[in-house]
Amino acid sequence: MQRRTVERIESWPSRQFTQGEVGLRDLASAGFSGAVHAGAWILMSKGQSVGVFDGDVDEITSIGTIYISPDPVLPVLFSMLEQEPVRSSSHHTSRVPIKNQTNAFDDWNGRQEYIGYLQLSSGGDEYYVVYDQTGSESVAFVGTEDRFLTNEQADTIGHTITGEYTVAVAPIAPAPVSKPKTSESASDTSPSALPGQSERLVTDGASESVEDLRRRITALERERDALETERDNLLEERDHLNTRISRLQEQINELESASPSSTTSSSTSRDTTELVPEKALSGTSLFVRYHTQNRATLTDAYHGEAPPEEVNDNLTLEHHTSFDAENTVVEDEPFEQFLTDSIEFDVVSWIVRDLLHVIYNAGYEDDLAELYDYLPDIDRAALHARNTVDGTSIYFDIVCFDKRGDPLLVVNIHDSNEPTTESELETLLDDASVAASQWPVTGALLVTTSYFESDALTVADDATAGGGGLFSSSSRANYVRLSRKSGFHLCLVEARQRQFHVAMPDL
Repeated sequence: MQRRTVERIESWPSRQFTQGEVGLRDLASAGFSGAVHAGAWILMSKGQSVGVFDGDVDEITSIGTIYISPDPVLPVLFSMLEQEPVRSSSHHTSRVPIKNQTNAFDDWNGRQEYIGYLQLSSGGDEYYVVYDQTGSESVAFVGTEDRFLTNEQADTIGHTITGEYTVAVAPIAPAPVSKPKTSESASDTSPSALPGQSERLVTDGASESVEDLRRRITALERERDALETERDNLLEERDHLNTRISRLQEQINELESASPSSTTSSSTSRDTTELVPEKALSGTSLFVRYHTQNRATLTDAYHGEAPPEEVNDNLTLEHHTSFDAENTVVEDEPFEQFLTDSIEFDVVSWIVRDLLHVIYNAGYEDDLAELYDYLPDIDRAALHARNTVDGTSIYFDIVCFDKRGDPLLVVNIHDSNEPTTESELETLLDDASVAASQWPVTGALLVTTSYFESDALTVADDATAGGGGLFSSSSRANYVRLSRKSGFHLCLVEARQRQFHVAMPDL
């Protein structure tokens, strides 16, 4: 599902289950509205399924989370937003006021209970109207805190927003939910129970008031803030240790430069170290940072709240090295000049400054969702990185990590006038598959400064054929499927004269 949808669902009151089966029948009989995440996502409204995403009911595991929706209309809305509309039209409030859309779906003759929606957003406010066979319900998300409103309160917000809005037909027919029994605990032998929690959960899901839910949200937010503080302390300690490591590495470099086996050229100053390009790049990491967090960031751009130029004005790439960069030369160039002139630096800069906007402008944010959703999370990039997974050695020219140190994106670069061959692509696919089996890799890029041979394109087509899966609930562009639940997007990028273009898929 879309990242924003998941974020909103995960803000709802929730309960986890750790054994036995998901009591879908119990939830249905209690008129449950919310979401179940256990391998796949199941959205439910008033006890019926209104959508299954990222898998199917058969993929439900015995460990997962149940989220209680503050209103039955939200699962319906989120399900509509996840699917491709049957038809849609755009209007401007100055020319066609929203109130004129009251009868927008009168000509619909389908049998589905829910017909479609109206969507209007401006700044931090979003306004929706969900239409069914008997009428409509209004929903609004207000401000940076995403405050949720319905009906009259939502309409009050919606009627103050001006701009372009969309009216879309996205029919949904609620269906009964069921799942065969998969396991049984010793303490609870009911064939469709959530062990130890089912009765209590169902009761809460049916009877909790909005005020009760808000109090629980406040408690969860306090717990979240405490965890964020602990995370920040750990990150600070990590940075401190990294600084100590860097200082010790500098001492090692100084001792090595003073030895007869030193790589320091006799023609250079005694305080200047000469490194070959490979050693200089493999000892370098680039960090994505902002001049100030109060200005536009990639996260703001992802949510449609900042234009590219404002983000790029605020964004900067800092570097950290395992050697004394200030007193290092590479191929007779100061290291700083060598780094910023390198193809590796330009590729990282393009990924963090342009790729998010390239995907969005091409309309591929859903087709490349696994890659697109995590681009704002890139925190640093390691150059010429090597690792070993289960005895298999892997190498990438660039690896992009999030703040937790998990690899999100791997890149190889063909910097030559010769065309890029199928063997180079096969090497990237093999190493990326090994990495994705161990870490949450979302994408693999092969960048060429020339062009791709036809055999290489054939390899790419074969690797991504059927990547969406025969029974997948959503399409994925250029997706390499490793298993039912894992895979990554493969993108081929041309960068002649350092002008970047995604050639596959053609953006």
